[in-house]
Amino acid sequence: MDKARARALLDQERGRLEQLGRAVSRDHDDAVASSRPEDQVDGADRRVTEETSQALSERLRDRWAALERAEARLTAGTYGFSILSGRPIPDERLEAFPLAELTVEEAAERDQDLGGRRESESRTGPSSDPFRVFDDPAAQDDGLVEDDGSDDEAGPQANLGVRTTPET
Repeated sequence: MDKARARALLDQERGRLEQLGRAVSRDHDDAVASSRPEDQVDGADRRVTEETSQALSERLRDRWAALERAEARLTAGTYGFSILSGRPIPDERLEAFPLAELTVEEAAERDQDLGGRRESESRTGPSSDPFRVFDDPAAQDDGLVEDDGSDDEAGPQANLGVRTTPET
């Protein structure tokens, strides 16, 4: 891939990340501004919003770091080559995912070696929708919260004043 096309792709990615960053900030600010005195449900909603915002911010930081690495490789003349093997990354892959650091085969092999856990490049792309955080295996249940088998619903309530057995 020629340097001018690579620069254009990275500039386009930079613009997209800036736009996504503004959207995350705006959504977070809107959620904070709309908060009112909390009951349990409102408090839970606020916490979910904060945690989602934090997860999205982390994903964006990962992508910004990948963009900076890609720009450094472009400056050094190594953009478009695997950081692992030095083999060329096909132009089609770079067009689809300008932040690619590995060939498709190397990325797949690394994901497999990690036992399905995803890391760096796999966590940051390629994706046309980086806000699909919960489709990311890294964002799934990590087992830190034990399931007690309850469905968090209140048990049956006593029907005061209502007879459930016939009178004898």
